[in-house]
Amino acid sequence: MAVLCVINLIMKTLLIRDVPDELHELLVSEAERNRRSKEKQALYLIETSLATHPADTCSELLERMWAEPPPDVDPDAIDAYLTTRGKRSNRPA
Repeated sequence: MAVLCVINLIMKTLLIRDVPDELHELLVSEAERNRRSKEKQALYLIETSLATHPADTCSELLERMWAEPPPDVDPDAIDAYLTTRGKRSNRPA
């Protein structure tokens, strides 16, 4: 006799009722465009809207990374390394 035991220790479930048809269609089309399921797209949208510093574009993310580098990263050392490799930094002047 096999026993099936399902334990959900980490993930929580969210059920959203009464989603307007137009909003549902937008979610479906956006999910298809991003090659995600409806659920993954909804989760992505929630995560990005609740992020402490959401970045709308890659350039905004890069600007934030250069403005607030991790404490163990020296931007000048990175620039010097890139220079020795014949490349230039994209750090804002």
